[in-house]
Amino acid sequence: MDSVEVEIFGGKYTVKGDADPEYVRQLARYVDDKMRMLARKSTSTSNPQKIAVLAALNIADELHKARRRHREMEDMVRQKTGDLFDALEES
Repeated sequence: MDSVEVEIFGGKYTVKGDADPEYVRQLARYVDDKMRMLARKSTSTSNPQKIAVLAALNIADELHKARRRHREMEDMVRQKTGDLFDALEES
């Protein structure tokens, strides 16, 4: 298992796992960027824990939207493939 040191929103963290260290750093930068963006936008809180929760909700929203788009694309590909098979059977 590899260990990677990352910094997120001013905190240093050691992440252990089998993932590529550069990938872990990219993820940490992404989370850090989200938190910093939310901190700049938010005038009501400077609490890092609340900002982390808001960032997690934003990232979860992105994930769910991406999964929905992926399912829609899979459905479209299935439909188009079926249409092509039907057209081939008719000819």
